[in-house]
Amino acid sequence: MEKSDKKKYPPYLPLYYLIFLIIRKAYRQSLVRVLERRAKRRGPQGIVPDGNAAWPRPDTGLPHQDNAINKSARWIDEDMKIPAVQSISHGIYLLKKEMARRGLAYCSPAGIFKSTTYLDRTERTKNWENCWMIAHSGVREGKRVLDLGGASTIFAFYLASMGCDVDVVDNDWGNCGTIFNANYVARKMGWRLKAHDIDLVRRLPFPDNSFDHIFSICVMEHLSSAVRSSVMSEVGRLLKPGGTAGFTTDYVNDRDVLLFDKGLRFAYPDKLRREIIEPSGLQIYGNQDLVDAIGPNENFLGAFFLQKKMR
Repeated sequence: MEKSDKKKYPPYLPLYYLIFLIIRKAYRQSLVRVLERRAKRRGPQGIVPDGNAAWPRPDTGLPHQDNAINKSARWIDEDMKIPAVQSISHGIYLLKKEMARRGLAYCSPAGIFKSTTYLDRTERTKNWENCWMIAHSGVREGKRVLDLGGASTIFAFYLASMGCDVDVVDNDWGNCGTIFNANYVARKMGWRLKAHDIDLVRRLPFPDNSFDHIFSICVMEHLSSAVRSSVMSEVGRLLKPGGTAGFTTDYVNDRDVLLFDKGLRFAYPDKLRREIIEPSGLQIYGNQDLVDAIGPNENFLGAFFLQKKMR
């Protein structure tokens, strides 16, 4: 292991699993290089947002809207002062302290365990995402929850600490042991949480109408358009009638996602409708005008909720 990678893995990761991760990393890197060469030969693929906005997008001077839950993180300071959100933030803080006391790891917002990736800025925005999802989804003790792409995140761990029955689907793209760590931590803490090493391109191994709530924290924008639509179809299948699904998404104007897809933001309603809402068969839960207070070519972070109609 290289010196720079010494803190990449949880300290209790067994040797056999470390060897497995190293081999898988080499395979995946080779595969990525092949895909990159193919993509360059084909040229730009997929749908690149054109910046046209059909939903109202107020200017940056819009005051904080207390009743809007589908919104950008433009008002993060005001949002974090809301008592319900503030209470959850404090609970997450206490959970982090307890895990540290027990020597248990949770991954950074980058999805890895390197100490240099626990940045104040990203920890702050991730805390908003986590608290906002929990505060407005209606999730509570005893509910069955599915987390897409969040193995070893403090978000999934906090849901388990609330008394939820949590399944997490992830494929540990960073090859740092998030699946093993999630299950290890769950056993040590006595939580009802199980992490599954499954690629989201596959049909998920759960019966229809299995979950009261489904969450995905800043994952959907990293998928291709086709995979994104397929995942949302699975969300619609797995969510119980009346259940809610909560998502956060970001958009970085100067970063290519999977070489050709620029990710998601509310200023691109056609893309959001075509790749998220329509494949799921769900409806927007909460305010219908997704509040995006930043220009279409600027970086973006937002949260939105969907709900499955009762039969």
